[in-house]
Formats: sequence, structure tokens, C-alpha cells
Amino acid sequence: MTRIAVPVLLLCCLAPIWAAQPAPEQARPISAAEAEKRVADTREVLIDLLWVGTEPYWHSGRWEECARLCRQVIEVDGSFVEAYTSLGWLLWSHDQDQEAIKVYQQGIAANPESWQARHDFGMYYFGRRKYEEAAGQFRHSVALGAPIPEAHMLPLSLEKAGQKQEALKEWRALLKRFPDDSTAKRRAEALDKELQSSAKGKT
Repeated sequence: MTRIAVPVLLLCCLAPIWAAQPAPEQARPISAAEAEKRVADTREVLIDLLWVGTEPYWHSGRWEECARLCRQVIEVDGSFVEAYTSLGWLLWSHDQDQEAIKVYQQGIAANPESWQARHDFGMYYFGRRKYEEAAGQFRHSVALGAPIPEAHMLPLSLEKAGQKQEALKEWRALLKRFPDDSTAKRRAEALDKELQSSAKGKT
């Protein structure tokens, strides 16, 4: 896909929307609500087209083009969390950590109620083996309602950080939320035994 392919695609796909608008001589005043709806409809189509445009770049390894489109999606709709998290991953996986951190922080600031924004920022830190920082982000993610298995990353990070008592507490907290979570049950039992054995060895 060339640099002009996506703009051309946008023009072709948006043309029916523009064509549906009345000609200047037929123009009539519209209500604020109708204007808002037209803007929202056009924005939604534009976002979909931009996001679809990232796919061939992603699979062909043209990450700079993919990152460029992610930024354009964010400009159009700051609530599109996946654009931030995908851009963040692209940046840090190419060793642009400071830029990645800024993108994650921007995504969180724009979407403070999103568990996914926090979770993916935590995954960045986890991938960099900064487990305490990862746990901090995962804690926010869990508080915002992260589902299984994403919620497992909080106690796993605490274990990696050597905070095993705190990890056990979080595994048990997850079991209260998800009583059928076999992974949380297994990890809590194993960690409890490990801590008890360690305590006996110190006496």
C-alpha cells in the first residue's frame, strides 16, 4: 500500500456521505443535534477506514506507516484506546521507550476509566522486567474491572518483584471476584504452601 493509497481510499469511501448532502441551492439550516450526528457519522467512518489501513502495514512489518495511522486515529478520536496501546507497543518494541511511555500516559489521561489502557502500560513494564512499576499499573487495571486472565498480571508481577505476601493477598482477592478461577486457586495454594514452608524454615 502506497502513501497515497489510504487518502484515496478515504476519499472514495467518504464520497457517498458527501454526495448525500444537499446541493448549495438546496441547503437548509439543520438543528444542532442533526449536525452533531452528521459529524459523528463521518468521524466513525473515517476512524474505521484509518484503523483498517493499519492492518496491511502491521502484517507486512511496515511499522512506521502503521504508527503514523495510529497517530491519525488518535487525532480523530482520543477515546480509541487500542490506537494508543498499539502505538505504544510499536514504539517500545523498536526501543523507543520514552516515546512509548508518553503515548501510554496520553492514552490513560484521555481514557482514565479504561482498564485496557492501564493494563497495556503494565505489560510494557512487565516486558522490560520492571515488575514493581508493572504491578502499579496492573493494580489500577484490576480496580477498573480488568477481566480474567488480564487480572492475573497483578499478582504475577508482585511475585516477580519478590512481594509474595502481597501477591498471595491479590490471588485471594481475585478468587473472591472469580470463584471459578482455577488459575488463581492453584497459584494461591502453591504460594501459601511456599510461604508457610519458608516461615517454618526460619524458626
